[in-house]
Amino acid sequence: MDQGRSSDDRRRKPRVEKKKLLLRIDPKLHRQLRLWAEEDFRSINAQIEFLLKKAVSSRQSDFDND
Repeated sequence: MDQGRSSDDRRRKPRVEKKKLLLRIDPKLHRQLRLWAEEDFRSINAQIEFLLKKAVSSRQSDFDND
């Protein structure tokens, strides 16, 4: 048995290593993304990742329908 680890620790998925990306965007767009992220209770980074995943998924669906 894992000593020193709680049952919550054993149930968590292993962390996936994420890549870093430097993104330069217009200050107005940054503000809009920050406000949107706050509405959705996400960090701005999580909001951008969410939107990118949604866009990629949508694009993939478009390719699958051709």
